[in-house]
Amino acid sequence: MRSNIKQWFFKLKYVIALAVFVIAIGFVGESSIVNRIGQQQEISRLKGEIDEYNRKFEQDKKTLNALKHDPEAVKEVARSRYFMKTDNEDIFIVEDDEE
Repeated sequence: MRSNIKQWFFKLKYVIALAVFVIAIGFVGESSIVNRIGQQQEISRLKGEIDEYNRKFEQDKKTLNALKHDPEAVKEVARSRYFMKTDNEDIFIVEDDEE
């Protein structure tokens, strides 16, 4: 019985070694395939965040340029963000309570 196991092991030693190697590379350690997949997902998520921040930056840059050169833009920002008004107008704030 023991010699049968020994013979079987010697016949398949390369296959067994390859299987152990694939398991070790694929699932164990810092540079495993599982960790690489997780890192690639994190990279794509971070690239999406970078794109979003770049878009916001460009939008804010346009707004800042408008604020520097256009007095109407200053009035618009003051009214929308800070609820400022001129002497002859009233402000009504409508809130939605459906949340």
